[in-house]
Amino acid sequence: MAVVLDTNMKLFAERMNITSSRMIQDYGLKTVDEIIEAEAAQGNTKAVNYAREMYNSPAKLIKIFKLTDVENKFVILHNMDSRTREMVVPMLDSEDLVMGLYFFTSDKLLEMLMEVDIEELVNVVLGAFALEDIVMMFPEDDLAKFFQNKDLEKYDVIEQLKSLPPEVMIKFVEGVTGRPSEETNPLDLIKSIENMPIDKYRKFMSLIDPDVQRQLTFQLTKTKPEYLQLFENGTYVKMLSTLMKPEIVKPMIALEKDSLVNMITKLPDDLMAIVAAQVDTKDFVEFLLDGHLDLLEEALMI
Repeated sequence: MAVVLDTNMKLFAERMNITSSRMIQDYGLKTVDEIIEAEAAQGNTKAVNYAREMYNSPAKLIKIFKLTDVENKFVILHNMDSRTREMVVPMLDSEDLVMGLYFFTSDKLLEMLMEVDIEELVNVVLGAFALEDIVMMFPEDDLAKFFQNKDLEKYDVIEQLKSLPPEVMIKFVEGVTGRPSEETNPLDLIKSIENMPIDKYRKFMSLIDPDVQRQLTFQLTKTKPEYLQLFENGTYVKMLSTLMKPEIVKPMIALEKDSLVNMITKLPDDLMAIVAAQVDTKDFVEFLLDGHLDLLEEALMI
């Protein structure tokens, strides 16, 4: 006697477009879930659609569509429209987003860093260079502007003037007075500077010896790192431009996640899909279940 399918399995086979003979030969006593998984793996559109319609369990979707496989996630992501794909990118952690930055050229990375908040950029630069090296790289014009900045507190500058190293103090006093340092009491000189009207004081400090300015800048920014934010993005980007791409990318972990996401979404679609495919599988399935299950229809290569 020939083996026959019961009524339910026959209806299921018809829906899946599987002949009765193949159903018996290939699947025998296998469960519906096992058949769906096997047919989906072979690109059976009806099986994919059935799974999309019937399964709301993340675990089942992960198993049927093999979503732990990065390549399979990539197929789905690659077939998304750009707007939908960009909704997945924020699900990645910062480390994966930073790895995606390697797809950009160094020039593009520097261009994007010109647009980030100065506080974030300072953190990137501090991850790439020691503070002493940063201060040494400041151009003299930028140092002059720094001491003219209204956000640089006069009190802080005066206090750091008082604590200049002896050799720098000598240079400062002699540069200002034009006389041997032993002829001038440094504290009296500093007091006279402190008593200057604010505009005259700022202009005066912007014109002192650049070496003294560097020492003061180092002391000021070491005490109050937020003063590094008084320099412009372009100054810091120029410093970073001296580095190889890996040395630029690595400290970009200091950027806010929103900044990293914004950068990754500037990648071409195929590269963005590669980065987005690193998304946590459970998070990705929750995203699909939340109104995006139709995307699985494009996953026939799984």
